[in-house]
Amino acid sequence: MHLERNKSDKKDAKRIYEYGVERRPEIYAMPDTEYFECRSLNNAIHDLTKEITKFSNQIYSIKKCPFDTKMIEKSFEKIIKKLSEEKQNLEIILQQKLVAWEAEMLKLVTSVKGIGRRTAAELIIYTQGFKDMNSYKQLISYAGLSPTEYRSGSSIRGRVRICKQGGKQLRHILYMCGLNAKKTNSQCKALFDRLVEKGKNKKAAVIAVCNKLLKIVFGVVKNKTMYQDNFIAKSA
Repeated sequence: MHLERNKSDKKDAKRIYEYGVERRPEIYAMPDTEYFECRSLNNAIHDLTKEITKFSNQIYSIKKCPFDTKMIEKSFEKIIKKLSEEKQNLEIILQQKLVAWEAEMLKLVTSVKGIGRRTAAELIIYTQGFKDMNSYKQLISYAGLSPTEYRSGSSIRGRVRICKQGGKQLRHILYMCGLNAKKTNSQCKALFDRLVEKGKNKKAAVIAVCNKLLKIVFGVVKNKTMYQDNFIAKSA
């Protein structure tokens, strides 16, 4: 470790040089142009979603006013309608770009029950087409769903929680997928029911389902095999 009291550009450059000599990191490769196009579209969709939510909340709050607010409500509803149309158009374009960029991967990810096209797009874009993903644990960590423990001696014993150091939007979308998968995906449903029976609260069980989904997604992508809901039963 290099513990120093002072900092300067010269010292920073030296440490970077030493890191390069000692670790020999791979030369950075610029992502494909298609990745940047898809990411820009995805970010725009997120922005439109936030605006729609904002105006929807304003309509809800303004209805509580003790005076007539119908004109304002109609104005906001028109804005929401227009924003929703633009969002839908961008989602269609995004899917077209994804097909041109990672058609096979999109097909593999969407084959998993509980993962829709919107979530598949989020996963592919966020991981740059699962680049440098060597294990499902890395994917779970990327999404901020890996467990973290806070404990010291016998007196400090914090609850095990998810770290949340990852993609907030991806985590939110995956949670909604988890709610769907615990009903439609047989493997996820079995996991959810087993954890609830053991006394786990339902929210923690849904998080476990999200991790299960990511594990399955990683498997189908790396093995380049379409998801089979009864794969275990067939191989047994």
